[in-house]
Order: sequence, then C-alpha cells, then structure tokens
Amino acid sequence: MIAPAIRQKIETLRADNLSGAVALTRRAAQLLIAVVEADNAPADDNMLRDSLGATAKALIEAQPTMAPLFNLANHLLWALEARPKGESIRQTVRQSCHTFIDGIEQSSAKIGSRAAALIEDGMTIMTHSASATVAQAFYTAYRDGKQFEIIATESRPMNEGVALAKSLGQAGIKVKLVADAAAFAQLTQVQRIFVGADSVSPTGLVNKSGTLGLALAAQALGVDFYALGGIEKFLPEAYALPPEPPKNPAEIVAETMANVTILNLYFDHTPIDSITGIITADTILRPPHLQHAFDNIDIYPLLRA
Repeated sequence: MIAPAIRQKIETLRADNLSGAVALTRRAAQLLIAVVEADNAPADDNMLRDSLGATAKALIEAQPTMAPLFNLANHLLWALEARPKGESIRQTVRQSCHTFIDGIEQSSAKIGSRAAALIEDGMTIMTHSASATVAQAFYTAYRDGKQFEIIATESRPMNEGVALAKSLGQAGIKVKLVADAAAFAQLTQVQRIFVGADSVSPTGLVNKSGTLGLALAAQALGVDFYALGGIEKFLPEAYALPPEPPKNPAEIVAETMANVTILNLYFDHTPIDSITGIITADTILRPPHLQHAFDNIDIYPLLRA
C-alpha cells in the first residue's frame, strides 16, 4: 500500500534525531504530496486514499512525539473527507499540505515576535535543546535593539544546543554555553526560560530530556518558564502518545560495560501545571486555559486506532 520509495523516505525521517518538529513536518508534507504525484500512484481514488491513509499513519509512527506530524495527517484526512465535488484528490492533497505548512511558518514568526516582547534589556534567558521558534524569538529581540544574554545547554547526546549557541553567537548575541547538569546552578541568574515543544497535551509538554528538571527547578525558584509552540503542537486527550523507544546507547557511551544498561531517551514529559505558559501565535495560554485548545481537535477515525 506504501510504495517502496516512499517507505524508504519514511525510514530516513524516522532515523532523523537532529531536525526539529517543523522541519520534519515540512518533509512529511512533501512525502504526502509525492504519494499522489508519483508515476505509479494508484489511478483508483479509493486505492489512492488508502495509500494516503497508510502513509499518514506511518509518518506519525515514525516520529510519534512530534505533534505537527499528527496534526498534518489529521488535517489532510479531514480535507479529503470534505473534498469538493469536481476537485481531484491530487489537488486536495497539494492544497491541504501547502496550507498546513504555510500556517506553521506564519505561526512561528508570530510566536517569535510574541516571545521577543517578553525579553527586556539586561535579561538573561535560558534555553534547552535547539528550537527554531525559540531561536527566532532571540533574533527578533536582538534586531529590536535589546541587550540580553542567552544561557544555552549543550543538550546531550546530540549536542544540538552547541550548534544553536554557535548560530546565536555568530549573529552577535551573547551566549553562555553550559553542560546540561550545570544549568541548574545558573538559574539564580535567569529571568526567563524559553523552550520549544514537540507536543503539548493534557498529560504534559513533551520536549528534550532535561526539560522536566528545568521546569521544576524554575518553578521552585520563581523563574518564568515558557514553551513556544503553535496550535499544531497540541494533541487531543484521546490521542495516547506511545512510549518512546530507547535510542542508540553508543550516543552516550560507546563502550559496553558489564551489568550496565545505557538508557538513551530523547524526550521527557513536563506536567502542564509546572510551566508558566505556552506562547502561541495569538496569545499566551496559561495552564488553566489550555483544556479548551485540546478539546477543539477532532481526531479523524483512521487515526484513533
């Protein structure tokens, strides 16, 4: 039901442990369009829809913590359900995917501006991992002439925080790069923490491992902790995130040690009531007001299974 060439690209997406949710979703949209534009695409509409449904589910399963992949698939399948008479499946897929990605990119710019407004002269802002939306907030604040410093964590095991620190520094922003475990000792110097969001649901915020510890420490110290993410990062209560499979142990330690299990997990769950708010394109949602956002997501039947 899924063409070998498409399946191979899904596996490549599954193995990607560096790209952010937005970049992965853009690639997923391109794959869904490729399903209908392939020379060997099914000519029968029902078969083509089945192929799209199977591909959509496979994309979600490839990166199950990435809410935008689920929402892209959900958006597309509902669009196909409501396809106007006379419009081809190919037209619907192209339009639906492009509309979704355009919406994410516009949302990211607005979120960056809204978060930048929370940065004041003389502030120190901490970030963990490497969110493109968080980076955009820093660039926006810097272009606005604000003077501030960033504390970035290295973000093991892939050290994407190092790359973020380098990019920010090259742009002229002052950055202090610290080891993950050293971040807690810096919190007394910090006024805000900005992190990205792979998904936000009633069970919590899913983000890079270490986010939970920083959020709890920030809460204890009275430091504002914000996650940046548009509505494409929200998941409904009925959608159960599967357990994260452990990643390659060699990313932590290449050596095999007797009686030692190396557990390499990329993500953790931070309770919603442990964060100050979610910065979206339209507003800052505080924990008591998040449930309405979750309730507005209607899951397409195929994705409930």
